[in-house]
Amino acid sequence: MRGYKTFHRKKVLILFLGVCFCMLLLAGRLVYLMVFQSAYYTQKALTLHERERSIKAARGEIWDRNGTVLAANKTVCTVSVIHSQIKDPEAVIELLCRELSLDEETVRKRVEKVSSIERIKSNVEKETGDRIRKADLGGVKVDEDYKRYYPYETLASKVLGFTGADNQGIIGLEVKYDDALRGQDGTIYTITDARGVEIDAQGESRKEPVKGHTLQLTLDRNIQTYATMLATQAMLAKEAEGVSILCMNPQNGEIYACVNVPEFDLNAPYDLTDEFISLRGEKLTDNLQDERNRMWRNNCINDTYEPGSTFKVITAAAGLEEGVVTPADTFHCPGFCVVEDRRIRCHKVTGHGSENFVQATMNSCNPVFVAVGLRLGPEKYYDYFKKFGLLQKTGVDLPGEAGTIMHKKEDIGLVELATMSFGQSFQITPMQLLTTFSSIINGGNRITPHFGKTIIDENGKKEELQYPVQKGIVSQETSQTMREILEKVVSEGGGRNGQVEGYEIGGKTATSQTLPRGTGRYISSFIGFAPASDPQIITLVVIQAPKGVYYGGTIAAPVCRKLYENILPYLNIEKGRENTERESS
Repeated sequence: MRGYKTFHRKKVLILFLGVCFCMLLLAGRLVYLMVFQSAYYTQKALTLHERERSIKAARGEIWDRNGTVLAANKTVCTVSVIHSQIKDPEAVIELLCRELSLDEETVRKRVEKVSSIERIKSNVEKETGDRIRKADLGGVKVDEDYKRYYPYETLASKVLGFTGADNQGIIGLEVKYDDALRGQDGTIYTITDARGVEIDAQGESRKEPVKGHTLQLTLDRNIQTYATMLATQAMLAKEAEGVSILCMNPQNGEIYACVNVPEFDLNAPYDLTDEFISLRGEKLTDNLQDERNRMWRNNCINDTYEPGSTFKVITAAAGLEEGVVTPADTFHCPGFCVVEDRRIRCHKVTGHGSENFVQATMNSCNPVFVAVGLRLGPEKYYDYFKKFGLLQKTGVDLPGEAGTIMHKKEDIGLVELATMSFGQSFQITPMQLLTTFSSIINGGNRITPHFGKTIIDENGKKEELQYPVQKGIVSQETSQTMREILEKVVSEGGGRNGQVEGYEIGGKTATSQTLPRGTGRYISSFIGFAPASDPQIITLVVIQAPKGVYYGGTIAAPVCRKLYENILPYLNIEKGRENTERESS
């Protein structure tokens, strides 16, 4: 009997010790979970009972070079519903249909959807959002938001671009500088019970949004506005398909204006404008998105064309730099020249007769420039084409820049070389032409054209944007000679309609056929700079498919003249000889 009791005592002791051991393990586990893992499980509990709503950050503003706001933000609202908190579904549906102008089927589907939060509509006018909030219906949330707003509507539309429903950049500078402009979204945190209903006593906590940085541009609103007015007048007067104007500082690549008419309304970018529809005419298709893409295209950067006689400046610079021609060299123009089996005519059918190289440039004589191209030869001409940067993109800070369309080096025969020498049989963008032209007249520096000037953060700290410069494109001597020759083109030659009283203007005209040839459609252009002795501004005017008279010197040069008559004094560019005196002092 005693042995039996001893046996039971041992069993009880073992059981007791086992229970104590288990209790110790449980206690240790509880200490581990409650002390060492407390932060982890607290976060888990918060995740389970915490609901998040995003607060959009205000997008950074875009300013012109003088601080004028070109892109700002307008306060709007985002309306959402939380299914678990809706007490009167029919009242919610009726309110949202009435205030948001949505059909009942759409609203009902979203209101009855079982989800943590369902967005009904964004970019709602603040007044409408305030009325919905005032109705105080359970489960309806109205959060303040921001919508992009463009005070000048169509101004520089194809440069600035626009944003989408989530305030992200879609085209233009809005997408190029999206990382800087976008900012950081904030969050609203609310606590819910097990059923997902918010606990009012807990209130809300917020992570505040951070506003995007401000982008200051090199664009000048006044120059852009006046250039747009002149381009529109020229388009209407000549019934043209479009007019582009580019204004830039040839010394540093700062772009003052970039106009492509017809422009579009940045505050309603998806609506085809009446001007665009009228110009498209019978070509208008049923594919709405394709038509929008056409309307948004920036012809100065996204499209290429044959530059025609403005490109003779590049041929002249290559010839002078290589030493195959001098200003005093004489030529004879009978009105045409023959290259292999091709007869290439001059625009003056009777010919220019005897002329030196300066006179040939003033006369824009095709046979003379063919002769210079042939003196250089295909290989050397191609090498200069490459040296001048024409085979690479300019690097302008806008998306979608088109590259040069050019023959392969081995495919350039004498006929191809001849036509290339006066700007045909290859294609470049207007921005490429302006950039290369600038390097020839600014002393030989290939600058990078750009719109971005400064990025300013929320504390006012400024970051000046830097752009590469390639030196030694041509010598100082060649650059000076070209400036002198091009000043004579405007003062005495084919660019006389580009003269501005009291100012030294240099420039070159062009009239080129569109492809395919023989359609009777032309591109008229003029490129001019001032002052000729020390260029501070360069402008390219391109008129697409004008009706009636289509010569660049007749219709494009006067546009540049009118522009310069107004903006040269505005830019404090001095008249006449005073520029030369200022340069030498």
